Amino acid sequence: MGLFDKLKNIFTKAGNDSKLIEVYIEDNKCGNQMKLIFRKSYDIQKVYEEQREAAYEIKKVVICDNCYNKIKLRMEFDKKYKVITQEAEDGKIISSEEYKNN
Repeated sequence: MGLFDKLKNIFTKAGNDSKLIEVYIEDNKCGNQMKLIFRKSYDIQKVYEEQREAAYEIKKVVICDNCYNKIKLRMEFDKKYKVITQEAEDGKIISSEEYKNN
């Protein structure tokens, strides 16, 4: 794999690349919808506590680019990166269809 192939893999769309996870959120304050992209190798943390069901987690504060409201995002995943729990304080997680229809 050449250098350009590696760069192409970094910037490919998340639907075609299993190394990325797309999350869509809506701000409760202004209604702005945002698309977030997380890299499994960098943005998602491994859970080392054995008593928890989750294998990986995301804990991020997302700043709305419209009204600067802070949205606290927390998601837990199993070993195959399937969502176990998800919550967004001061916002809500929406589907890709809801995001595309806006």
